Amino acid sequence: MTDKQRARLAMLQATLGVLTDHTPLYLTNKALTAARLSLAALVAGLDPTAATQQAAGAAPKPGAVKQKTKARLASLTAETAAALLAYADEIQDISLHTDADYTEKGLLRATDNDLPRIAKNIHTRANELLTPLKEQGVTQQELTDLAAALAAFKAEQAAPRVSTADTKAQNAALAADLRTATALLRNRVDKYLVRYRRPQPGFHTAYQSARQIINTAASKEKPTPA
Repeated sequence: MTDKQRARLAMLQATLGVLTDHTPLYLTNKALTAARLSLAALVAGLDPTAATQQAAGAAPKPGAVKQKTKARLASLTAETAAALLAYADEIQDISLHTDADYTEKGLLRATDNDLPRIAKNIHTRANELLTPLKEQGVTQQELTDLAAALAAFKAEQAAPRVSTADTKAQNAALAADLRTATALLRNRVDKYLVRYRRPQPGFHTAYQSARQIINTAASKEKPTPA
């Protein structure tokens, strides 16, 4: 929630408070009573929405993958690649040698988009050549572990994107609720209160005061040049 939205929510809460405190003055006014109940429902829903939005907004940025997961994927990929490289040298397969020529340090420097592509290719080639690779100690469990590390990396890579999408949806819902509540005041309650200006000046003044939005996002005044 932005500072401007917080200021608007504070105004809505203050206005609702005034309307609630002066309920006895307009018990017979069904329109104003209904408007107050609608406003109360909107304000009640705004706080939880804002809290959810802020929690989601604290999620990692898209593509921010935990270093521990990346390090594990790089390590397992490098170990399997080393076995493939040795086999490529043994059978003098230049293509396989090129595909497997990766070090753990180099994999750690790879981008979050390149690393899973490389790891998947290493895993695929190792699966295809598992029988001869067994002579170098490569096991099916090793390839299973590599596949699991790749899946974990991709999951963490995708999670922040989901959080960002959720945040955008919550932002939109929050903004919509604030607009609806403000429109309710402007188009209905403000007009209803005109009839209370003379018979109930205290009520009317308190309402008008609560309706003022205090923008906490106002920038500080710049110092006057000497």
